[in-house]
Amino acid sequence: MSDRRRNRQGPRAVAPAAAVIHGRNAVLEAARAGQVVKVFQASGLGHDPRLDELARLAPIEVVPAERLEAIAAGVHQGVAAELKPRREWTLKELLATSPTLLVALDGIMDPQNMGAILRSAEVAGAAGAIIPEHRSAPLSAAAVKASSGASELLRIARVSGIPSAIADVKRAGIWCAALDVRGETAPWDFDLTQPVCIVVGSEGEGVHRLVRERCDVRLRLPVAGHVSSFNASAAAAALLYEVQRQRAGSKTSRP
Repeated sequence: MSDRRRNRQGPRAVAPAAAVIHGRNAVLEAARAGQVVKVFQASGLGHDPRLDELARLAPIEVVPAERLEAIAAGVHQGVAAELKPRREWTLKELLATSPTLLVALDGIMDPQNMGAILRSAEVAGAAGAIIPEHRSAPLSAAAVKASSGASELLRIARVSGIPSAIADVKRAGIWCAALDVRGETAPWDFDLTQPVCIVVGSEGEGVHRLVRERCDVRLRLPVAGHVSSFNASAAAAALLYEVQRQRAGSKTSRP
């Protein structure tokens, strides 16, 4: 297991948000992170290298397909897993790690969007995510599956409210950039090589007014077609890619 995955474990355990997850990629990533207690695998599955790796990482219980359906409703791909209690971080603990990239989810109510954003954040190298306790989708099995297990690798801090969290993030010396269809700045016109927290709002409302006002900048993704805006998770992925692009360019341009 890589140091990167090991170091993303938090210092305190809390009650799990989802005791069981499903889907081969999600279960495998959770197993790689050391978060799986037991894997439930449907009998009669064909060969898959992911299943071979799972067998090396966690105990496997082969069960009839109908039992797996009872354990994990949905598209489980023949695999489900019982997780250890989730470790969550306080915002203070997260900021103490000196992160250079964070994401904050403001009113993301759809678990598929939440999972997709967390996946993009982890792929982009984000140190963690900030999620409000209220007005947010739960970190459910559906969200974990949509994240392809990235939710088990990211440091996740639950906060009472995003507006107060933004104030704390800024005090830690991190710029806060809101994704906003009415924003005044294109992402490539803002320096994303500096420590930054990307704030992503909901599909309908976007980033809430008070959160928008507390952010340092509002970034707008230009739209060329007839539809007025991107899906929230697609917009987050595009902006996180721009973060990667700028930072990669910054490294190659150094003497």
